[in-house]
Amino acid sequence: MSQTQSPSVPSDPKGLRRALRQLRERSEYLESTGESLLRKRGRLLAPEALQVLRDQLAALRQARAQTPGDAGPEHVARFDRAVAAFDEGLTLHLGQFRKSPTRELVEAIALALLLTLGIRAFVFEAFKIPTGSMIPTLQIHDHLFVNKFLYGLKIPFTRLKYLALRDPKPGEIVVFEYPYEDDPDSAGKDLIKRVVAVAGQRVRMIENVLHIDGKPIARKIVDQAGDCGQSAFGGAYRCKVVQECLGGFVYTAQHHVSAAPGLLDVDNAAHWPPAEWNGLRYGPHAMRYSPPENRDFPDFVVPDGHLLVMGDNRDNSKDGRFFGLVPLDTVKGKAGVRWWAFVDDWYRPELHRMFTFIHQEAPDGDCGRWQASP
Repeated sequence: MSQTQSPSVPSDPKGLRRALRQLRERSEYLESTGESLLRKRGRLLAPEALQVLRDQLAALRQARAQTPGDAGPEHVARFDRAVAAFDEGLTLHLGQFRKSPTRELVEAIALALLLTLGIRAFVFEAFKIPTGSMIPTLQIHDHLFVNKFLYGLKIPFTRLKYLALRDPKPGEIVVFEYPYEDDPDSAGKDLIKRVVAVAGQRVRMIENVLHIDGKPIARKIVDQAGDCGQSAFGGAYRCKVVQECLGGFVYTAQHHVSAAPGLLDVDNAAHWPPAEWNGLRYGPHAMRYSPPENRDFPDFVVPDGHLLVMGDNRDNSKDGRFFGLVPLDTVKGKAGVRWWAFVDDWYRPELHRMFTFIHQEAPDGDCGRWQASP
């Protein structure tokens, strides 16, 4: 029995055009299916049966070529008979090898799923910003695509990498797996931070200014006491907002304005340096302070195979100052494009931030030239 039914040939012009369109689509499908079956299974047929199918395929092609778009009922009927004959011939001689429409649909869905999983595992992966540690660069609930190919593909369920194009560079925003087991709430979770130093670089923080190899990074003050951009704080803090340039990338960072003269807010620097409670509370949040010229403030060189990462929201980021260095084999990829962004209060799309590149490069990648510009 034929797998598809021949459409009746109407006599009105509109019906003829519709029937002809259906016949063309059906004939192209049968031609593609028949060519594939003859190529793969034709050797199993008797010579006579093989020749019959070849003749029917040739007749189908000829009928289609000889049936113009304004063909009358007789031409359409001849085309219909050629299509039906080849369909019945395929069913008769190669029916056991023909795929049902249901099977073709299932295979197409399975292939699409495999491609999706492959892209997610090896090329790009969607990532949702869970916290405010990267404010103001990235907001809570921003949705990103992460480039997983750039830093190397991983063998699934391992940290073994291959085909790496390069290692992360200073200034890039990376997604990585929390590398340590000391915090059960974070172990195995994906985090997103900015790379501030790579292997061989000497790092120090002085009065909230990042120093690399003994020199402060290029920066410009945007606001001495601006909005921290987090409604959860209820306006309890004000932030010093600065633009920084690191590794040729320009971005905005912020840190809390000190609540007392001569003291630095290092609320998120539990071990950098060891901070002491000063007994003060600012709103509902207890804070810790440390003198700005504390000699114990670290000055160290990042070892091979590791990165130092920080959040752009410097005083509200659990980052390398808390948990230490990030091994390269835990890095999953580089943040690429923000494809969805919400307005925090109403969960409405924020159109001007959607489909935007996250990394902004300095002119010619030169931070010195950027800093010297007005």
